[in-house]
Amino acid sequence: MDTLQILREIELFRDLTDEELQRVQALAIERRYERGDYVFMEGDEREAVYFIRRGLIKIFKVDEEGREHIVTILGAGQMFPHVGFFQEGPYPGTAQAMERSVLFAIRTAAFDQLLVEYPDIARKVMRVMGQRILQLQAKLQELAVFDSRERVIALIRHFAEEHGEVRPDGVHLRLPVTHGEMAHMVGMTRESVNRIWNQLKRDGVLSGERDEWVVRLDKLRRA
Repeated sequence: MDTLQILREIELFRDLTDEELQRVQALAIERRYERGDYVFMEGDEREAVYFIRRGLIKIFKVDEEGREHIVTILGAGQMFPHVGFFQEGPYPGTAQAMERSVLFAIRTAAFDQLLVEYPDIARKVMRVMGQRILQLQAKLQELAVFDSRERVIALIRHFAEEHGEVRPDGVHLRLPVTHGEMAHMVGMTRESVNRIWNQLKRDGVLSGERDEWVVRLDKLRRA
């Protein structure tokens, strides 16, 4: 698969013409990361925006007591940081590879200039970004109003929608996320997530092991 085809699979670039994609291709630099490698650290000088070709990237912040709070987990076709355009200042969080990952990096200044020079690209990019912001707002609203069980169910639904593969027996996910990491994402304790998770498995909503599991969306909706 050539670079243009790969770029077209990235969420932000799906609506671009071949000519517009070629402009993006000229700026993209491929970077590879092993599991545990840091793409950037919170507070580092903002250098680039990143687009995931393959792998999983965890975005998190660390509080004053040194506790990690996961903001989101991103997979193939997604970009980060979401505030990477037309803004100065350091990276707002830390990005770390959860598995071997391949990214395209575009220097922030170069991409900003591309959007200025080609308004059609900017409009298409901003439309996709607007959709992504609405999704993030929905997640925040769920955290604010849902009880603990509903939070875990909402998180599983988001994982299934963003990282799952639909098969006849359900949505399959290969997502190496611990119950502790899930707890950090929804503001709960690991023990609470573990208890709810086990109940969902008894109810037939979930099956499989932690790293590879199957979600029955029909049962999840009823849950």
